[in-house]
Amino acid sequence: MDTIKRIVASKPRMLLILTAIYIIVLAVLKWKLSPDIGALLYLIGGVLGIYFLDFAEFIFNVKPSPFRSIVFLGLYLLVSFFVVSSSGNMFAIGIVLSMFLQLIFLQVIEWNSVGNLDSWYGMMDNVASRNGQIAGVFITTLVLIIESVIFIR
Repeated sequence: MDTIKRIVASKPRMLLILTAIYIIVLAVLKWKLSPDIGALLYLIGGVLGIYFLDFAEFIFNVKPSPFRSIVFLGLYLLVSFFVVSSSGNMFAIGIVLSMFLQLIFLQVIEWNSVGNLDSWYGMMDNVASRNGQIAGVFITTLVLIIESVIFIR
């Protein structure tokens, strides 16, 4: 139980607020003022997605985290697009979109603290240039926006 409390408490408050706003705005745009059980499942999945990577990193306890890598992110882009565009499971869509936003936040936080995302390229032979890394974050963000629009429709 202490581990759960520690993981929940470790998430920066601003990330929680931004993710909550994102989840709620998408729910309002999708269901307007007529929410159904799918909206509730989506919201629960969205909240779970905030902490999913943190719990996975704790459970697998591998350093460096395989979830903070370009390889994982590339595969995640494909899987998340499939889930959002093809699945009717609102719980899964909530988790996927919320986790996606967390991955972007992790990149932004690392960029702000270290000045690059070199550690994300640990599984690769070559590290992308700084401009390539910035482009990667923008492309990832663009994919999240596209998936969000697909979800709302």
